[in-house]
Amino acid sequence: MRLHLFARILLLCAAVSNITTDAFISPASILSRSKLHLSSDFTLYSKTPTPSTPPTPSYPTLRGTSTDSRQIVSQTSTSAYRLRHVLLASESAAEEVMTLLKNGKLLFTEVARTFSACEITRSKDGEVGWFDFSGHDVSDHPLDPILPLSIRSELAVSTSMKPGDIEMFTSERGVHLIQLVDVMVDVSAKTKTRQRSDANTWSTAVDPSNPKKQLYYTLETMGCQMNIADSERMSGQLQNLNILPLPPTSPSSSADVVVLNTCSIRDHAEQKVYSYIGPHAKRKRSGESVSIIVAGCVAEQEGEQLLRRCPEVDLVLGPQYANRLGDLLEDVNNGNQVVATEPEFIIEDITKPKRDNKVCAWVNIIYGCNERCAFCIVPSTRGVEQSRTAESILEECKGLVQEGYKEVTLLGQNIDAYGRDLSPKRKFSDLLSMIGSIPGLERVRFVTSHPRYMSDGVVDAVADCESVCNSFHIPFQSGSDKVLREMGRGHTRRKYLNIIEKIRRKIPEAGITADVIVGFPGETEGEFEDTLKLMEEVKFDNVNTAAYSPRPNTPAAEWTNQVDDDVKNERLQRINKLNLQHAKERRARMVGGFEKVLVESRNVKNPKQVFGRTGGGYVVYFEGEIGELEGKIVDVKITASSTYSLTGELC
Repeated sequence: MRLHLFARILLLCAAVSNITTDAFISPASILSRSKLHLSSDFTLYSKTPTPSTPPTPSYPTLRGTSTDSRQIVSQTSTSAYRLRHVLLASESAAEEVMTLLKNGKLLFTEVARTFSACEITRSKDGEVGWFDFSGHDVSDHPLDPILPLSIRSELAVSTSMKPGDIEMFTSERGVHLIQLVDVMVDVSAKTKTRQRSDANTWSTAVDPSNPKKQLYYTLETMGCQMNIADSERMSGQLQNLNILPLPPTSPSSSADVVVLNTCSIRDHAEQKVYSYIGPHAKRKRSGESVSIIVAGCVAEQEGEQLLRRCPEVDLVLGPQYANRLGDLLEDVNNGNQVVATEPEFIIEDITKPKRDNKVCAWVNIIYGCNERCAFCIVPSTRGVEQSRTAESILEECKGLVQEGYKEVTLLGQNIDAYGRDLSPKRKFSDLLSMIGSIPGLERVRFVTSHPRYMSDGVVDAVADCESVCNSFHIPFQSGSDKVLREMGRGHTRRKYLNIIEKIRRKIPEAGITADVIVGFPGETEGEFEDTLKLMEEVKFDNVNTAAYSPRPNTPAAEWTNQVDDDVKNERLQRINKLNLQHAKERRARMVGGFEKVLVESRNVKNPKQVFGRTGGGYVVYFEGEIGELEGKIVDVKITASSTYSLTGELC
């Protein structure tokens, strides 16, 4: 295979060797980010509490509508584009390169270095840079030596590309492959902003009487790993603004900026939000200078309704704006209330996340979800699928290695969908192999897999790549085919069990965890028992269990065949009992064996101990000095087990 690929590369290099290039003229410089403007039609918020009626999700996150994120880009106020470029001699050569890209054999940057005949961009991995298309039809444009007028004109009117896409164009210079890397958007086009008429009453963190005061923030995170990653991004932006984390010895009531990153996956999520921000709202009413920010899925779900119920809040921030907190907070400090919840394309971060762990890091590879399961609110709160470019993901992972990180966990609501929204499409298995080959990266994990899309290639990548951990998280949600159909899961009980069989056959020691819902509308006792039987067949290492909770803007919430709460609670207790039994059994089998453990931190309950995880995801505690062991993979003999952890001795 390697010899065949090398021969194809030689042919392609020969095909581009006769193309000539023009003298270098540097592209236009990066445009500065646009500031927010005030919206004159944004109504004043009432201080009178009103019932929380979540708004209908905005296009294109509404169920049944298009889920192509290119439509978000086409409807976004884009101020600049970042492009990469490859110049080839013929369409046949270009099509050959596109095939290599589609099959995951090469990255676009590698194609530029190896194949491109453009002397200006080849040495920069094809990088053209940031520019806008205003004046694209002007002669003597700085991009003339790279992208002739005919191509710039096509790009200026094209609405079919999104970041990560690669398209082919032809000009007098040859055939161009152009990758749209990123877009720079003006968030004001989709952000509702209103200057407070009572700004003297509602003080923000910036105190005009003391502008040099050092500001501190506190950030509370609810929910999943995606929320944790978003919080790290927001922390990085706050610190980039010289707003520091509140010292541990200081009470939360002394924070100048209060951020609550919310989760709406369960019922009563809104009530938890109001309960949390209540004390800080009281501070604000008493005249303290404090900015209150509600971010995450509840913010997206509630939108302006949240401000009407709690007018002390300054900023409502949907997940897709997590990396624009700095821009939006600036407008808050000018005395405005801001609501940022409209669908938006998630641009690459310009600031580094403030990571909470020194050894392990989260890396987003795809945002949003297109699945529309009948019980799930995620597509309405996190929007449509948006895959990052493989180049940007690899660059982030390599940067983490340089900073000393040993493990990354790749994140996606439906991680197996990675790349299917790109043009040409990519495969998650190819990306996983690429990341697993990064020198110095000791371990790679990923969540969350979907049984409808999980491929044999992913199992092969885990089995074949030493650094990819033998750990899988694959929600099954129910063991009944009837319930799975009504949930809209797109897989059957048999298909799920086939996936588990493939994993156990190829990677017998793999750790497998899952999610399950009991009491879904219409679930009978027999269908619930099908779920228990599936768990008995698999014997998971752990299952995240939950009783069905009706969520706004989901089909199942409107169904009349809801299961009684008493029945749901009784089934939850039974499934939890079985889960505890299996978790304990799975860990007990490890006693007496030896495991390689990546040491992450000190055990806060026992300072003499450190803890880390095995490749299969088991937490292991053992005596050791954290200063010597942190970030190292060590051999540990397992001496005891409990329901959810192991205890061992350093070898």
